[in-house]
Amino acid sequence: MQDIRKPYTRSRSSNDLQSRVEQFEAARYKRDEYENDDPVQIPVKKSRRDVDDMDMYPRKRDDHLYEDDEEISQRRSLSRGDQRTRFPRKNGSLGTVAFIFTIIAAVIGIVLYTYVFDSATVTVVPKYRDIHEIGKVILFSKNGEDESGVPFTVQSVKVSKSKTLSLSETRKVEAKASGKITIYNNFDSTPQKLIKNTRFESAKGKIYRINQSVEVPGKTGTTPGSLDVTVYADSNGVEYNVDQATFSIPGFKGTPRETAFYAKSKGPIIGGSSGSASTVSLSDLNAAKDALVLELAKDIKVQILTIKKEGTIPLYNAVEITYEDNEGEVLSGQASIYKVTAQGNVMLANGSKLAEAIAKNLGDYDGAPVRLVSSETLLFTRKPSDHLTSSSTVPVLIEGNGRIVWESDVDAIKEMVKGKKRDDFKPLMKTINSIESAEINFSPLWLSRFPDDITKLHVNESLPKR
Repeated sequence: MQDIRKPYTRSRSSNDLQSRVEQFEAARYKRDEYENDDPVQIPVKKSRRDVDDMDMYPRKRDDHLYEDDEEISQRRSLSRGDQRTRFPRKNGSLGTVAFIFTIIAAVIGIVLYTYVFDSATVTVVPKYRDIHEIGKVILFSKNGEDESGVPFTVQSVKVSKSKTLSLSETRKVEAKASGKITIYNNFDSTPQKLIKNTRFESAKGKIYRINQSVEVPGKTGTTPGSLDVTVYADSNGVEYNVDQATFSIPGFKGTPRETAFYAKSKGPIIGGSSGSASTVSLSDLNAAKDALVLELAKDIKVQILTIKKEGTIPLYNAVEITYEDNEGEVLSGQASIYKVTAQGNVMLANGSKLAEAIAKNLGDYDGAPVRLVSSETLLFTRKPSDHLTSSSTVPVLIEGNGRIVWESDVDAIKEMVKGKKRDDFKPLMKTINSIESAEINFSPLWLSRFPDDITKLHVNESLPKR
């Protein structure tokens, strides 16, 4: 009987099946190859599978199983690139964020600098005129009582020095007592002039006199006007020495001024003597006087230069220096310490009024507010007979060089330019007569208009050197 299996095992289809199995196995080996970065292993040849154990229905052939090595490497490289794109590195991400924040901060800074910290500075050159060799006499009025004069006040400083002398002589002494008193005017607001040698009588009937003419100020409201003066006893003798006293003015007796004018001692009145006493020699006294006066002259000038007041111009050249000493006490034997006091009286003139009075000598002065610059180059001279403490008006000769500067209203300039465009600046400045020229500086530089906030506007002045 014929074996029916032989034809089947020898058939062509059986050979084809075996060939397909070998191809499949070969493809599997190629797919299992390792990448370059994997550990290298020696391949082991696989035994051929038995046909009987194979799946008779294999899966559909995959083309990628037959890709060559170059194609597999390219595909894996592309795969890694896609992963880097999908998952960016951490450092790159932080750098991007930092860059964005930097841009935002820069924008915010520019906005703040432009609209919050913006400012504008206006520098003006004011109108001015230089004066050469003025040579003008101008009237000054104490406390502005005379409207035709430049108002002024008097400020004083005192410096004292003393020296102890020996009582080397015995002589007969005859001396008059002297001291300070305060005269009061409670009559009316009109100043009262008292002539030289006006008498003052104490409650005990002793007569004292002033040795110069004075003017007692009038009262203000209910407050009497007052003036300090030095009085001298009418005769020699110790009986004129008093610690305290009140005085009347005999010249006003029987008139309405009798009770309205009176005086009070300001400290003791001393120095009166009559008889023999041990005293300082006249030569020693004169030597001490010369030495102390020289020292005081230097010290008082230093103190005078410290007298300043805002809004005023001190007339240092017109200063009045007076000296007081206790010569009478020393020569009468009442004291052995010789003391000298220097008092410097300085006129403090109203700065703007003085500048206007000088500017009136200029041909183009328009009456606008002005100020005086470089007043130290001017020389002020008064008459020696015009005493600053007692005179109500003082004529002063003004000589030398100076500069008159027109005043600019800073607040008005700020109001004028605030919120205006840059191009409007020059036309606006031309409308101000007190300005020669002006320029602006913006912060930041790219601003096209002035800030609306007036506190962000600044006005400076620039004067050319003389």
